[in-house]
Amino acid sequence: MTKIESNLDFIKKSIKDGDLADARIMGEKLIIIHSANAELNYLLGYVYNKLNLVQRAEEYLNKAINLDSNHYDALVELSLFYEKSGDSEKASSYRERSFRLANKIT
Repeated sequence: MTKIESNLDFIKKSIKDGDLADARIMGEKLIIIHSANAELNYLLGYVYNKLNLVQRAEEYLNKAINLDSNHYDALVELSLFYEKSGDSEKASSYRERSFRLANKIT
């Protein structure tokens, strides 16, 4: 396991344990070096969304999709994000993309 994978696992565990502060701190440290990592951008977007820091959440989630247009978790999170923010058109678009991707994979 590489160092970045280990750090991503730490962030995921912190999220699972409800420790969003640790997940955010580690994510912000890593993003300086690994800004082109789709999974890291997704995780930061997820954390910021849970912290109700919507502008940062949207920024990181969209960057994850720009880096990997088939990042399923980011597509789902963006659909939920836009649904919550009242943009049903964008929510529907991301939901449909995630649905199509899920059906291709299975």
